Amino acid sequence: MVPALRYLVGACGRARGGFAGGFPGACRSASGRPRPLCGGGRSASTSSFDIVIVGGGIVGLASARALILRHPSLSIGVLEKEKDLAVHQTGHNSGVIHSGIYYKPESLKAKLCVQGAALLYEYCQQKGISYKQCGKLIVAVEQEEIPRLQALYERGLQNGVQGLRLIQQEDIKKKEPYCRISSVSITYQKTIIFPLCCSIAFMIPGSNGH
Repeated sequence: MVPALRYLVGACGRARGGFAGGFPGACRSASGRPRPLCGGGRSASTSSFDIVIVGGGIVGLASARALILRHPSLSIGVLEKEKDLAVHQTGHNSGVIHSGIYYKPESLKAKLCVQGAALLYEYCQQKGISYKQCGKLIVAVEQEEIPRLQALYERGLQNGVQGLRLIQQEDIKKKEPYCRISSVSITYQKTIIFPLCCSIAFMIPGSNGH
């Protein structure tokens, strides 16, 4: 079964009750890019869906993919007000894959962050999407910041943050000689990715959301 996932771009702001204009075909151009459905030539028909996701960025597309995998019998629509997908925050951010170090241990946010990062690494490897594990330093500049840094380190350990360790001043100076610190710092695995590439991967024709 081919999951019923369709995109409506360029018309989100015009919807009144039903989804005016419907979704002709698979809503894709020959190149595989989502076809804009704005301007003239709109029919008066409406389309019904089991689930409609508002927003065609990486979160909306990833949500659509997850729903397809879990519920392949449902018809799913993605609404986007622009003429293409992933043109706002998705295409204009730093592309950081967050580790979960800052969130309260055992909280849903902490669990989802760590699990989500692992799933994204796995997906990128499957799809051949490049990413860079550049790491991150969190430094204590003043002595009074050291207890807070230690607490953050303990929080990261509880949350299962990968590559987390305390490093001393002399080791930091080898990496960042101009970094002003007190005596200790935290380093952990931090990754950057080009989110637009990941978004487009969710839209590859024939992938059926996989």
